[in-house]
Amino acid sequence: MKQGVLVFVGLICGVLGCRDKSSRAKGAPSSSAITLGLSIGACDDVAVCEKECSAGSADRCRRLAATYAFGQGVEADETRATALYERACAMNDPPACVFAGQMHEYAHGVPKDDAKAASLYKRACDLPWAPGCYNLAIMYESGRGVARDRAKAADLYGMACSAGAKRACDKAKEMREEPFVDAGIFL
Repeated sequence: MKQGVLVFVGLICGVLGCRDKSSRAKGAPSSSAITLGLSIGACDDVAVCEKECSAGSADRCRRLAATYAFGQGVEADETRATALYERACAMNDPPACVFAGQMHEYAHGVPKDDAKAASLYKRACDLPWAPGCYNLAIMYESGRGVARDRAKAADLYGMACSAGAKRACDKAKEMREEPFVDAGIFL
């Protein structure tokens, strides 16, 4: 389970930033790495997760996907993991949408498909979940899976910024201020 937890915590802390309790506003909910990590963990009982996923639990489908993605108590199967992430995404689980997108973007168990990755990031962003917006912004910034569009990337980074992602704030500002240079041509 630890391998999957580290990936998830890295994603959340990298995009939204993690704060210690001393920087938290009084009465604000804790967003500790431990709490976030436990929310994505792999299944302790695969049979139970399979049953609950089949019954329509997006959380259990996402956890089952992590179980197969990282081979936690089962043989690793990235193809099955991707299908399970996609199933959880179809049930409106935004983290699963981002993980499914990453599976397609980085060819884990499925052929590389940046357009599919972008569509999964868009779904997460629409749910709305800042890491989905952030990943989709990267796709628009680089023109992978979607047409390159700095204005759209800036808007998406802005959405992630509004959710508290300092790095996204910086990227939104960068997208709006710097001229775009591609092959020596200013646009």
